[in-house]
Amino acid sequence: MRVRSFLLSLLFFLVGLVFLLLCFPIVGWIGRTVGSAAPPARAETRSRGSAIPDYDALLPSYDGLSASYDMFVNNLSSSALDGLMSVEKVYWLPEDSVVGPKPDPDCFGTAAAAADTAAVWEDAKRRLSLDETIWSPEREIMPGSDIHWYLDDTIFSITWKEVHNWACFSISEVKIAHPSQFKRYFADNAFASAIQYRPSDMAYSVNAVTALSGDFYKNRTFGTVVYQRQLYRFEGQYLDVCCVDADGDLNFIHRGEMSSEEEMRKYIEDNDILFSLCFGPIMVENGEVVVPDMYAIGEINDIYARACICQLGPCHYLLVTSNSEGQYGNYFNVRDFAKEVAALGVDKAYTLDGGQTAAMYTDGQLINAVEFGYERNISDILYFVTAIPEKGTG
Repeated sequence: MRVRSFLLSLLFFLVGLVFLLLCFPIVGWIGRTVGSAAPPARAETRSRGSAIPDYDALLPSYDGLSASYDMFVNNLSSSALDGLMSVEKVYWLPEDSVVGPKPDPDCFGTAAAAADTAAVWEDAKRRLSLDETIWSPEREIMPGSDIHWYLDDTIFSITWKEVHNWACFSISEVKIAHPSQFKRYFADNAFASAIQYRPSDMAYSVNAVTALSGDFYKNRTFGTVVYQRQLYRFEGQYLDVCCVDADGDLNFIHRGEMSSEEEMRKYIEDNDILFSLCFGPIMVENGEVVVPDMYAIGEINDIYARACICQLGPCHYLLVTSNSEGQYGNYFNVRDFAKEVAALGVDKAYTLDGGQTAAMYTDGQLINAVEFGYERNISDILYFVTAIPEKGTG
């Protein structure tokens, strides 16, 4: 009887503690919440002439801090009530935060053989409820290349190289627990910034686990640009647009479908669009290659290094670049690139800027062999971050 009374008293105490935490915000914790601090730029690798980004502009809004605080209280409740009742821990990021939590170095791994990834692959499927993956320990990788991965309770990213028709494909498969971990970054976190950076420097500055060069929207004056829910530029005649919604899904708008800014703004509101990509063309739709014969940009019928983003399922993506590397010196036009990508088993794929722009980053390093041997300064990247708070911040 005394034990039962003690347990009931303990339960009431813990519930009361959670109530107090809900009523009285922890100011000190908010000061160092997820996304509130940025690491210094890598001065030793920053491109000549580049300025340090204005990291004050990267801080999340009050609403973002409030969302992070709600997550903190939920997970504190989970820890406090462990053994008494089940409260699942969940992690997400403020929608407007740009800098993610620093990845845990212990969560990165490298292997020289596909078979050596079997344990982490099985662990990732369990932790992130992955039923089907492109990667498997039986996959054939490019000779002499390594496999890189990152795994925690909110993200699995595995990156490797393989040979397709005598070209090197760098591939990163990413599964995230929450769509807020999929982000886009404009240089200096501002539309049309005069300053551009190397993709790897931008990826490092926002704590990306894995990143891919974007559409280099600043390199042209047309195409539809949405960033953090704001429509900055509209032109719907010449380019296919890929819009990413709050669920992390890729939504395609074919060129010519939108006739006015008003129509586009309504589309953004109706479909909960966070940002857009304006390069194209759409490569794969419903698992089928849909590359047109002609397109306004990208020299789609010529052979170049190529890049694309694909969706496999909810919060499940594939990033792909094709480059010449070592003895594998082939290049693709967009249609042939799309055929190779579709054969991987993707449902949707959208072309990003290729050539020297195409760059993939993970585990603190550039993965693919960039054209001309060095990264180009560009305006934007796509990236994925962990949602696990840094140690000591909640």
